[in-house]
Amino acid sequence: KLQPCALRAGQGKAKEMLASHAFRALGAKRVVAKNARAFWNVSLPVLQSPGGAHITKYHIVKPYKDGVDYDDFLVALPERDHLSSFTKEVPLFLRYLKVVTDQEGRAEAFKAFLERAKTGLVVESDVYITAEELLAVMWKNGYSDAERNAIQFTFPSDYKFHYPELSAMFDIPEEETYKFCMRTRMEDSHIGELDHSKVKREGLIRDHWLIFGTGLFIFKTFPFFNYYFGVKVFGTSMWCWTMWHVLNRFIAKTTRRNEYMAAQKTAQDVMEGEDKIVESMRRFANDAKCVEYLKTFKEDSEEKIAAYRKALVVKMQEDLTERATKQLQAIAAFEANMGSAMQDLVVKEAAASFKEKFPTDKGMQDKAFSAAVKALSGAQVEVAEDPVAKHFADAFQSLQGVDLATSKADAKGTLAERVAFAQQAKEKEFQESFMVTAKEAEEVRSLASKAKSGQDYDFSKLPADALQRLEALYSSINTKVGYALPDSLGIKPIAATSDGSANSYVDKVNAQLEGAALKLRDARLKAFVQAF
Repeated sequence: KLQPCALRAGQGKAKEMLASHAFRALGAKRVVAKNARAFWNVSLPVLQSPGGAHITKYHIVKPYKDGVDYDDFLVALPERDHLSSFTKEVPLFLRYLKVVTDQEGRAEAFKAFLERAKTGLVVESDVYITAEELLAVMWKNGYSDAERNAIQFTFPSDYKFHYPELSAMFDIPEEETYKFCMRTRMEDSHIGELDHSKVKREGLIRDHWLIFGTGLFIFKTFPFFNYYFGVKVFGTSMWCWTMWHVLNRFIAKTTRRNEYMAAQKTAQDVMEGEDKIVESMRRFANDAKCVEYLKTFKEDSEEKIAAYRKALVVKMQEDLTERATKQLQAIAAFEANMGSAMQDLVVKEAAASFKEKFPTDKGMQDKAFSAAVKALSGAQVEVAEDPVAKHFADAFQSLQGVDLATSKADAKGTLAERVAFAQQAKEKEFQESFMVTAKEAEEVRSLASKAKSGQDYDFSKLPADALQRLEALYSSINTKVGYALPDSLGIKPIAATSDGSANSYVDKVNAQLEGAALKLRDARLKAFVQAF
């Protein structure tokens, strides 16, 4: 087990210690923030403490901490309750301690330490030994290479083992490990953290005014120490000294905090500016390739335009095929529905005519009675003897050889006339749905005559409502016949930019696109009206 080393301060050791202490007191050691971001020679104090730097009475610079004073442990010999404490997170040590206690059969010790460090291990900040110091002590006390390698490879070289960790790891009372750590730090003349509330001077104001009263009592009998000097000069000086001692920590804390916050704000602004600069530079990362692209711009443009024209023709062909196929399917469906509707109509009209004729025809009534009596006797009833069967047979026979398209149509006439009426109504519906009517053709010719300009057409002369009606006729007629042409090039205008010189070029391009769209419209409407 690790045995605490005794502090042997011989004369030679004392001289060396005082010499090293005097050497350190000659100049202040500045604490530099590690890993501080430095970009383009701009140093950013992103890791400094809010309190800034704290210069001790030995002219050694330490980071400022609220409620903390610094002193040399060898000179001050602080008590245990004078030391500043903090909460230490020890996840790595807990994993290592678990392995050690399991091997040594000290599960209870691990549970006790785990319970203590569950919310953080509260320790004095400067009562520790470093990993290198622990390895040196273990070597002096005869520990094996495997045990020392376990410490070396588990913990980083700058890890600090505080006395509760050493006590749990080596099963030594905390009092002994505390003394050993303090002696190690004293031998190094360590400038450690002390709790300001425990080491600050008590009765400061009392002592100051006691000095003032004593001084005034002593020096009042001396020449020139009159009322003005004693009360105004000496008293005011003592009051300023007292206020400085009382308020200097508060003022220093406030000013350093504000300075730190301003530095943080400046650092944040600088970093944001740097990020924006880098982002802007990335936009121009491929500018060097512009010359290479311009060399092949003409060939690439011609190739893409040719591919675009081919794709446009293929798309037109697909649209035309799809429109014609759908229209033919609609015609076939209409004809199929018309045939089935005609069959239903023949049956319904025959039944309706029988219902109209039977109540008023005496002969049909007598034949029906005779046929019913004959059927009841079990005899075979012929078609000519049954008025119902005879009526339907005659009705169907009357439709043989009749041209329903040219025959007389009457909704109240014979069966043939009724069917002809329904057939001609379906034919008219078919023509209106799938054929160009004479009225539509006449309307197209009338609008075309208004746009006639010599041997050509100028559709810009048409009023807005006339042009809109012509477009509507174009869409409806092409839909009827199953024909399709592109209405536009599918190109949208280019949006304006923030660059005035570039906007002039954008306006020219948009004007050319608009002119191309008008030419396409005129060519489309010209081909349409010429068909009539």
